[in-house]
Amino acid sequence: MRAVAPQSVVMAPTAAEEARVVNLELYERGQLDDAAGFVVDLLERPGTDIRVLEAQLGLDEALVVEGHPDGYELVPIEPVGPGVVWAIDGGSCVVADGRSFQVVGHRAARVRFQNGSTAAIERPSLVVHAVSTEEMDRLARAALTELCGAEPERLPDLPRPVDALREWSEWSEVARTVDEAREGDLVLIDGSLHGGPLVPQTVVQRVHRRAVEQGVAMAGVVKASTLYWGRNAPLVGLLKRRGDREAPSSRWAARISTDPKFGRLYVGDIFVAHLAPTASFAFRIDVARGPLDANEVLGRVAALADDPAFVGYPYPLARAHQAARVTGYDVVDLRRAFRDALSGRGMAEDDIEVLFQDFHEVLNR
Repeated sequence: MRAVAPQSVVMAPTAAEEARVVNLELYERGQLDDAAGFVVDLLERPGTDIRVLEAQLGLDEALVVEGHPDGYELVPIEPVGPGVVWAIDGGSCVVADGRSFQVVGHRAARVRFQNGSTAAIERPSLVVHAVSTEEMDRLARAALTELCGAEPERLPDLPRPVDALREWSEWSEVARTVDEAREGDLVLIDGSLHGGPLVPQTVVQRVHRRAVEQGVAMAGVVKASTLYWGRNAPLVGLLKRRGDREAPSSRWAARISTDPKFGRLYVGDIFVAHLAPTASFAFRIDVARGPLDANEVLGRVAALADDPAFVGYPYPLARAHQAARVTGYDVVDLRRAFRDALSGRGMAEDDIEVLFQDFHEVLNR
């Protein structure tokens, strides 16, 4: 009889084996403790300098000056009548992302506050662009030529085109507002008064000169500050903590730009300010050199920061933010209208669906 070779038998995995989970822990506790230790050490270890990381002013590195959070004087702020105040903020969204191109929308809104109430809100329709690398170069050159008054020598890096388009529209609105404002008016900007990496300093300087000629005061209020102490510990938060200890339930401002370097590079002074006694936040506030003393400008801004819904933040800027922002419902409506426009151009429904597909949405369900 011929011998039969034994055959291996493969057993089907049980249901328990198919669903076996290797690890039920969300995180490694030791790693989280290490991260917590880093943060505590970052905040508590003495530093020797203050850093302004704004990637602007033509500097290859951050502006670094000697300083310590305990070395700045906390000066009381006395609220004064705000007078006529203009506020500008921008909003943006991505309508479709084809990886090699995007369809984006942006706008800049403006608010005028007068006689203790909102006198006007300008909320323009979204400006929609289809942008690729080549098209963005064209749009950037046109926008910066209009802003600067001359064609730029070079274009900035544009990792997120929608951010650049929004910031350029904001500064275009700032320039228009300064031209229209009257002597003694205050123009508030969301963000640094000094622009940023996407806004050429020639634009900032030109707007500032015009404001001085018009007798118009300017200030920028920064919600996410790039002021750091030592090893990049957040300076605004550290000064807020100090203010809570030394001057609780009060309004105060600390001038950060005490080093002469700031005067040579910036169009104004940089402060950290706590604008309302009960406010949970302090902010970086840039005040332009001009017709009004910086303390008076801070007093006018503080007088605007007592609205219960936005306590500690200037109310006109909050209203401008609401007018400019693009809600989730807005994006849905815009995408639906864009799909209709594609269909009207003869694009097949299947191709439209492919354009809007994002597998992350499937994985994240």
